[in-house]
Amino acid sequence: MRGFILAAGRGVRLGPLGERLPKPLWPLGGLPLIFFALHKLRLAGVREVGINLHHGAEAVRAAVGERPLGLEARYFFEAEILGTAGGLKNAEGFLCERGEPFFVLNADAPCGADLNGALDHHLRGGFLATLVLRQSPEAGRYGLLAADEGGRLRRFLRARAPGAAQGLLTEAMFTGLSVLSPAVLDRIPGGRPCGISEEIYPPMIAEGVPLGAVLTTAPWADVGTPERFLAAHEDLLAGRFLPEFPWPGEDHVLVAGAPVEWGEGRIEPPVLVSSEARLGRGASAGPFSVLMSGATLLPGASVSRSVVFPGARVAAGARLDRCIVGPGASAASAGEEVRRSVFLDGEAGSVPFGD
Repeated sequence: MRGFILAAGRGVRLGPLGERLPKPLWPLGGLPLIFFALHKLRLAGVREVGINLHHGAEAVRAAVGERPLGLEARYFFEAEILGTAGGLKNAEGFLCERGEPFFVLNADAPCGADLNGALDHHLRGGFLATLVLRQSPEAGRYGLLAADEGGRLRRFLRARAPGAAQGLLTEAMFTGLSVLSPAVLDRIPGGRPCGISEEIYPPMIAEGVPLGAVLTTAPWADVGTPERFLAAHEDLLAGRFLPEFPWPGEDHVLVAGAPVEWGEGRIEPPVLVSSEARLGRGASAGPFSVLMSGATLLPGASVSRSVVFPGARVAAGARLDRCIVGPGASAASAGEEVRRSVFLDGEAGSVPFGD
């Protein structure tokens, strides 16, 4: 079976740092986001994966390689972003070659739902598409879909399916995980951008085409904005979101429990810290912070609920709260206190953010 990872987006909600670093390469717990999708596909038994690329295409391809985690990777470059449906159409030959269903995942939205369970439901129901929906108090902010008790999708945003539903409807949000049959691609126009949620699923629902729905309460991470990127790390460090593979990697240590001395500084757990991170005299990290390879806190600096990227440094005596220090960036001035800001490489200033 094959899988496809949508990785062409620009990450505009991430602001300037999204321009500097393609969103699929943003690290969650020290691992680029796209590897969460690759691990998930491998665990589901996939051996060949297609990946569409646009913004930062060469960087993503270099980071992922030709055989990531033992998978055979095929890349599909888009000179202009073709959208979630157009990207699939562009890879139609690869996806439809075997005439069997395939998985589709977003590169930037890790989810713990069971892919093979979704595939089983898809095959049993004879659906053209099966979407994995998540029940969450926040579902409304992402757009509500509704499924009946028989596991059929009955409402997609404003589009409603004709006929009677089986029992009560459950409202939920789309996780970005789906199982598609090749016939879905026949409905996607070629040669132009096309969104699957905007142009493909609503008319299918309205026409009564059977679409499946699998409900889950599994953890799901939205890293689409700086604030949510930090919140995803807090969930990870608190154990509310657990990767489906051994984590952390050998180059990072998860410090939990009691505070510990680290170099000349101190760590207030929980903190994920690289073995190559450096804390100067009197510096402190935590709680809910990440220090990646080569991250440096100069003497007296402190970070809390923040992520410090590889090669970045925080000025002596500076105090950061809910900040992101980008790759190679220098954060703050000596003794400065900064909250809810992104620091970029080579720039002394910061870019504030908020949901």
